[in-house]
Amino acid sequence: MTIDIVSVILVIALCGLYLCVATGLAIDWRAPEPGTLWWIAGFMALATGFCVNGLQRILPPLLGLTGGTTLIVAGAGALLIGVQRFLGAPLRFDAWVAAAIAANASLSVVFLLVWPSVNLRIAISNGILPVILAALAWVMLRHAPPRMIAPARLTAAVALLMAALLLVRAVLALASPPMETALNFSLINVLVYFGAAMGQLAIGLGCYFMLMIRRTAALEALTTTDPLTGALNRRGLDVAVMRVEHDFHRHATQFAVIAMDLDHFKRVNDTHGHAAGDVVLRRLAAECAGNLRGDSVIARIGGEEFCILLPNCVLDDARTVAERMRHSFEIARIQAAGAGIFCTVSMGVAQSAPGASDFASVIRAADAALYRAKERGRNRVEAGVA
Repeated sequence: MTIDIVSVILVIALCGLYLCVATGLAIDWRAPEPGTLWWIAGFMALATGFCVNGLQRILPPLLGLTGGTTLIVAGAGALLIGVQRFLGAPLRFDAWVAAAIAANASLSVVFLLVWPSVNLRIAISNGILPVILAALAWVMLRHAPPRMIAPARLTAAVALLMAALLLVRAVLALASPPMETALNFSLINVLVYFGAAMGQLAIGLGCYFMLMIRRTAALEALTTTDPLTGALNRRGLDVAVMRVEHDFHRHATQFAVIAMDLDHFKRVNDTHGHAAGDVVLRRLAAECAGNLRGDSVIARIGGEEFCILLPNCVLDDARTVAERMRHSFEIARIQAAGAGIFCTVSMGVAQSAPGASDFASVIRAADAALYRAKERGRNRVEAGVA
């Protein structure tokens, strides 16, 4: 039984159309994620290109033989641009993709009308596409965040496999006797076209899973983040505490806690209004975050009460960090409600100890130190003993 290459190509076109529709249903059209519209354009171009390529025997030669491969190159290029925008890759391939499309179109016309050669047309398109697919794989592997690394690796592997098949087809086309059509039945054609169908689906699924992972992360952020200040809320703090306590029990790594409270915050609200109070809270969170290292977290645990968790930190270092944040906020001039507002913060610091091995014990000690800071005049840092 001989496999009909044209039927396979038309099935590939249907796969591209399905991926275009599925991606369109998955994205939020009110505020589409960066790059997702390029994915839709890419799958549509691939579907159209494979359809034209499969019907080349009944279409005008310039459209059927040149238009199909150019659309396929454009589709792969659009997927590459979409992935780099979605992942925030700094290197832009837009100009490269435009050059690849122009090169494929112009050289296909040359080897169709000026110097007719099916072999060279196959070599051109099958030589350009692997470059785009290799770039796609590189962007996936280089810029995918840890959460997305599994689908990114799978998609990159499929892209590289497709690139290898296409390069083999290009080399065989150059080494073969002159062909009358690119749609002849051969093992390499069967492998390439079946690979194109599976490759499209794999790349589409990889993009879809990355989109869903980002959506899930955004939902998690909504449930663990204070919407006003951007600091963690109590639930987010609980998650961070679980990790720190695990390290404390397993590796005996110390941690410190800073409890803080704005001084005379009610006076700010009464004098300038609650909107100005919100500005002050946001500024405090920003000043603190700007003075913390990457593994430390700040959480809003009450109206004007915040907590900072410092993993792998001892008491003296935590007190130094607290003093730096206190001073940074003290000298900040906060513009709100048409006035410059000066505000201060009191802090209490405590460190984990063998007899106080859980967060609750340490935060109680930090709270006690915070109350002492309030009693001793505010705008100061006091250390507690857990």
